[in-house]
Amino acid sequence: MNIKNAIKGSFLFFLLGRLGYVASNSRIFNISLSQGNKLKDTDKRSWMESSVFYRLMKWVDSVLQKVDKWLHKSLSESVTMSWLVAGRRKSITTRESSVLSSSILAGSLTRIVRSIGFSDLLAVSIGFYMVIDYAVRRLPGISAIGSVWDELLLLFVVFYVVLTRVRSSGKIRFNLTPMDLPVLIYLIIGITHVFIRALDLSVAIEGFRAVFQHILWYFAATQLIRDEDTAEKVVDGMILMGLFLGLHAIYQYVMKVPMPGNWVDTAENITTRAYSIIGSPNILGVIFVLIINIAMARALSSNGWKQRVYYSGSALIMLAGLLFTMSRGAWLAFAFGVGIFTLILVPKLIVPLAGAGAGFVLFGGTLSERLLYMMSPVYLMKSAAGGRLYRWAIGYELWTRNKLFGVGLGRFGGAVAINNRLAPFYLDNYYLKTLVEMGVYGVAGLLFIIICFIVSSLRAIGNQHTIKGRIMTIGLFSGAMGVLAQNFVENIFEVPGMVVYFWLTVALINAYGKFRNVEAEGRGN
Repeated sequence: MNIKNAIKGSFLFFLLGRLGYVASNSRIFNISLSQGNKLKDTDKRSWMESSVFYRLMKWVDSVLQKVDKWLHKSLSESVTMSWLVAGRRKSITTRESSVLSSSILAGSLTRIVRSIGFSDLLAVSIGFYMVIDYAVRRLPGISAIGSVWDELLLLFVVFYVVLTRVRSSGKIRFNLTPMDLPVLIYLIIGITHVFIRALDLSVAIEGFRAVFQHILWYFAATQLIRDEDTAEKVVDGMILMGLFLGLHAIYQYVMKVPMPGNWVDTAENITTRAYSIIGSPNILGVIFVLIINIAMARALSSNGWKQRVYYSGSALIMLAGLLFTMSRGAWLAFAFGVGIFTLILVPKLIVPLAGAGAGFVLFGGTLSERLLYMMSPVYLMKSAAGGRLYRWAIGYELWTRNKLFGVGLGRFGGAVAINNRLAPFYLDNYYLKTLVEMGVYGVAGLLFIIICFIVSSLRAIGNQHTIKGRIMTIGLFSGAMGVLAQNFVENIFEVPGMVVYFWLTVALINAYGKFRNVEAEGRGN
């Protein structure tokens, strides 16, 4: 039996297939638009396009289009507000639209903005979240908004999307995706949990914001990323940021920049760990886990040799930066993500890849020593006495006393609990933290949205009709899976930027899936 057949015959492959089948044939996710409830061309339409939720959202969107058209007409006829809708009366896309006035000065600015694409600029800015956050918090004059700049930007994006719809006189529609409903359900689970289990309402709301608020960036991203050109710009922006972080990480390691914290065990002979502008080697490592997979996909899907050299070189530099973070969790997550990338794209290479990984573990010098130390009796004893295993045991014990709904959001194992002096440490396991704080109720919601992400991503990969689209979707999916894997040993989603990056990646996956559907419909016509 070859590797490909073994994968297809595995229990995991069977489970994912059944999940996809159930989603595609459930009365919530897939009710036929044809008469008599008989399935009609289901192989050409996603569950989203034939679901009750999708039809409801289409109806809501049609109502809002009428409102947009009315507002456009009212503003056009208004003397004081006409500058908002001035310009040529034609159908405009989100990427081409602008909120600037039609005065001489504003007209010049409009031409400049349109040359780079204001919508593209907003979309790319999401990909530079970490860099912008670092700059805003440290630059004189704007550091005062360091804690709220992202919320202000999110509100501006919402305002921009609404305004472009009004300027188009209702011609621009909402960009609906297969993940909209699962995300809304997950948000509802979080909201209801606050009402069910809030020992201290202020702490519960703070805990809710820490977990759920930045997921809203998914909806912002899906409205901005409507075409492949914009998606590629966002991807290239993320790779450029990863290249910068990789070069900076290499510089820190070579120059032996002192570590600002006690990031290694006293028994280990390590004096430097790269952390760049992120401030944490583990979070820097997971950024590399995500973007390296995307850069590899970009390199494999590019046509020109110059592009392939650039993207391959960027991936190698980020790989060096990943190694210099000395983050064992990130290394394992990277191996997991690359394994998924290889299994889906070229299954025959999984054995050589596994051999290369084994070679690194056995002959990687200081790097492999750090990895192997994790399995030593000394490490396990110290971890059980006051490290991860100790914290996990306390978290598990606390959950056994509050199994269904947990102790409440923001009350244990995360930043909110520490800031409110409700817990002395991080749990360093986001799934266990969710279990302790939200109980089975919350973990079921988290598992639900992860399964929906996997199913919709695999469907997007299978829907690709071009090699480029397939490779890019696989790269995005495998990078996101690496992030999910590292959550087993870190509170990755405690960092707002990582939540934004994960959901930006999900938005890109759904966007590539939609590009294929549009092309297929065009060929069908």
